[in-house]
Parts: sequence; structure tokens; C-alpha cells
Amino acid sequence: MYARFFPFKKDSLNKKQMNKKIIYLALLFFVSAIFSCSESGEEPIVEEGESSVQFVKTEISISGKAGQRSVILAWENVEWEIETSGGESFISNISPLTGGQKGKSGYTTIYFNVSENILLDERLDELFVVNKASGKKVKLQITQETLPFVTVNAAAKHQEVVGFGGMYNPAIWLSADNRIDASELATMYAPDGDLQYSILRLMIYPDKTKWETDVAGALQALEYGAIVFACPWDCTDALADYIDKDGDGDSDKHLPEKNYEAYADHLIEYIQFMKSKGVDIYSISVQNEPDMHFTYWTPQEVANFTASYGAKIRATGVKLMTPEACGFSPDYTNAILNSAEAFANTDIVAGHTYQGFTNLSSNYVKGRHDYVESLYASHLKPAGKGGWWMTEKLFGSYGYDLESGDYKTWAYNFDKLGLEMHMCMEAYCSAYLYWYLKRFYGMIGDNNTEHGYVAEGEVMKNGYIMAHYSAYATGTTRIDIDVPNENVLATAYLNETENEISIVALNRGDSAFETFVELPEKVTAHKAVETTQHYNMKTVETELSNEQKHVKISISPQSIYSLKVRF
Repeated sequence: MYARFFPFKKDSLNKKQMNKKIIYLALLFFVSAIFSCSESGEEPIVEEGESSVQFVKTEISISGKAGQRSVILAWENVEWEIETSGGESFISNISPLTGGQKGKSGYTTIYFNVSENILLDERLDELFVVNKASGKKVKLQITQETLPFVTVNAAAKHQEVVGFGGMYNPAIWLSADNRIDASELATMYAPDGDLQYSILRLMIYPDKTKWETDVAGALQALEYGAIVFACPWDCTDALADYIDKDGDGDSDKHLPEKNYEAYADHLIEYIQFMKSKGVDIYSISVQNEPDMHFTYWTPQEVANFTASYGAKIRATGVKLMTPEACGFSPDYTNAILNSAEAFANTDIVAGHTYQGFTNLSSNYVKGRHDYVESLYASHLKPAGKGGWWMTEKLFGSYGYDLESGDYKTWAYNFDKLGLEMHMCMEAYCSAYLYWYLKRFYGMIGDNNTEHGYVAEGEVMKNGYIMAHYSAYATGTTRIDIDVPNENVLATAYLNETENEISIVALNRGDSAFETFVELPEKVTAHKAVETTQHYNMKTVETELSNEQKHVKISISPQSIYSLKVRF
């Protein structure tokens, strides 16, 4: 890059004037080199003689956002003023409008405001600097870009999304005054409730006399349109033996092979009992966390049981889930996948993400994340089994997170649950379930006076984060979305029955992200809600373009945002 100047006559200048001119030209060259970014590549030209004024750029390009911009003016021995092109302009509040001085030279920064470009195309405007003595004008062309475009591709379909929810507080582990009552269940599961959850998880108690305690809650959830599934922790004392699984002298409950059929009959009896009460169980798990101390199974035992008795359980019309390993252990999942009989008897591959899913800087976590993500393409989709289910996770109940109280903050919930739910959906998850729905670290507050930070039954930030997904992604198919901002993480969903597309986005940046969402068809309705540190599921403004195929949105910094459009 170089600056081009008109020549001047040496004999017309004295030494002092010559030095002054050289210094001025050198400075102008330096500023031009720094600030010259015009797309045309034109260099500024200084007028011949003692009087000159011009912008150091002949063209500039600015973003589509509203705000203040600036340009630099170079002048010598002149008084000048700024003019606009006249007529309709997106430029306002120009300052200063005049300046310069005879016998002086310098650089002046011209500030001006621009309005937001709400058009789908870039727009042009012009500023002029006028030499007040000669009347000559020098033009600056300003190109304002359009806002960035977010695009969705409804033809690129991925996993079906069944829904979201959590654990119905177990009667055998919590006092009667800290269980979920009907009004709290309505808050979480009613179609017109605050959260619109869609899946309820039950514990299969080893004591059959306790099964009745969950019937009313399950029926209420079903009335709201949710699905209900159940998981056993305990194979019952009658069927168990005890082993030292870790060789540390401790005794762990275990189901011997001779009792496999009796255990299958125990699960079937639960299904039939609930059905007799009007509760249709959607699916049932072989075992909650078989790799832990509730009832221990080896991976091979899991595969053998599923291969031998899975069909008998599925004959009830209930889907069969894999045992839900604590860390979605490949050992347990692969045991099912690698057995043709066991995999054939499996409807849902499930697990928990307690050993990490989001911190991809950890080789261990990344390996586990990548393994889980690969399940859909490698096994589930080819077999027509849909995406995998994440059936239990909690944040903030122990260690530093609990002691520091970080779990009470928006930043903690946003960075923990918000990020993990996004990454799970991107990784082909079909259902995401939290642990206790009602708990001081859960979706709504409980009666814990030591750690609780909202009133009992009041919705917490975690509750609203999950609601963004449950209200906007349940019963859909995930589709492709492209977002031109590295701070904004988004997933998109197609509801073909309702002819809708929805988007759930996390803006992890420190500034708002304004964009046009480009859609494949004309939009007939559009709505968006947003949750930040300061408000929950607040309806926010959206604007439809004239041709009805672009929706303008603005996502606040550090927020979770959901948009739904109907065609």
C-alpha cells in the first residue's frame, strides 16, 4: 500500500515551509497506511498547494448494528465543514460539523451515529468534507452491512427428540412433606404451566407396598401429555446375593443368574400393577447404575439378562432400556451393542453423564463425549432406535459447588446445565432427565432451609433452562443450523406435525447478538422467550421481514433464548 501525492515546486518553498510539508506528508502517509481499508483500494490524494482537506479513507464498511462510528479527517491550512448527501440517511449526530484553521494542519476524528440496518441487503450513504474557501467537496462512501444471517436446513434431519424432565422424588428416600404435590407437578408439567416438561421418571421400589405412592403423580403427568418411565435401584432382598465387587471387604448387593427370570417377572409385575391403576409405563430400565453399589451387575451379566429376558419384558408393550451406567460407561453399553440378541431386545440406549461431558480439554471427558456422540450414527440410527437418553444428572449438591454457594448463581447454572443440555442435543440425545425435580439444586425449591435459595415450590434457574428445551424441542426432529458467531451455541428443531421450526440458543458472549434467521418458507407466526440473570422465560420482540422469510431477533449476552416460528 502506498499514498500518492501531487508534486510541488521546490523553488516555491523556503526551508521552513519545506520541512513542514515533508512532516505533514509523512504523517499523512503513515495514517493512510494504517487506516486504509477501502474495498476499492483507492489511495487518498492531497490537493496541490497550501490548502487541503480529505478523509484518510475514501470508503468504509460498517456493521449492520446501530451505534457510533468514526472516521479521520486530514487537513492543512483550511477551514472545512461536513455535509451529508441529503435526503433519507442512516447517519445522524455528526460531530464536529466544522473545523480546521488557516495556517494550521492536523487530524480530526469525525464521530457519527448510524441506525440499525433492518434490511436484508447492505445500504449506502455518503459524507462530504467541504473546503470552505474553494467549495470543493471530497466524498466518503459508507457501506452498512446487513445483520448476520442464521440459516436452518430443514432437510438435514438428525435424531428425534422425545422430551425432557426429571425424577419424581422417591417416597422411600424423602419425607412426606418434601415430595412433589399436585400444584408443583402442574407448574412443571401442565401444557400451560411455567415449564412444560414432558417426561417423568419413577423409581421401582423393591417393596411392592410402596408402588401405590407414585400412582397419583404419574396419572397427573400423563393427563398433561407427559410420558412416564421407571427404573429399579434394588433387585429386592429376596432375589439378591452379596459380593465384594471392588475387593475392599465391602458387601454389594448382586443378582445371581439363577434369579434372572424371577427378576424379569418382578419388573413385569410392576408394569402390570401400574397399568391396573391407569398408568401406562412408556419404558423400563434393567438397572439404575449397575456399576455402582445399588445392585451391582457386570457388563456381561447385563448383556446376558437382556438377551435372555428382554423379549419377555417387551411383550408387555413397554420399551426396554439398557441399564443406565453412572458415567455412560462404554463397557456396559458395548456389552449390549455387541450382543445381537441383547441389542435386538433393546429399544433405548441410556446412561448418565456424571463423569463429565462438556470439558473437552480433558482427554478422558472428550473420549467419553465422543464415544456417546458416536452411538447414534454407528448403531442407533442404522437400527432405527432413535437417539440415546441421558436419564440422570445433577449439579451443585456437593464439594466446593455446594460449600461456596455457586450453585445459586445464574452463571453456574448457565455454564453447567445450559451448556451440557446444548452439547447433549448436538450429540444426538433424544431425552434429557435431571435428578430430583424438587430439591435445592433441582428445578423447583424444596423445604431445605440450610441450602435452599428460593421458596418451596418456586422455580429455580435450572428449571427455566430445561424449560427452554422442553417447551421448544419436545416432539421434534433436530435439524441443521448455522450461526455466524462463535459465542452463540444453537440447536434447531422441526415439528412437521405442527409445521414449526424452533431454535434454542445460548449466547455465552458479553454483547447482544442481533441477526436475521433465514427460513425455508413464509412465516405466519413467530414468538421468542429469553432467560437471563434478571428474568425468566420473558417474551422478547421479534420482527418479520416484508417477504416473510426472515425473522429478526436479538439475543442478550449470557442468556438462553428460544424462538418458534410457524409456516
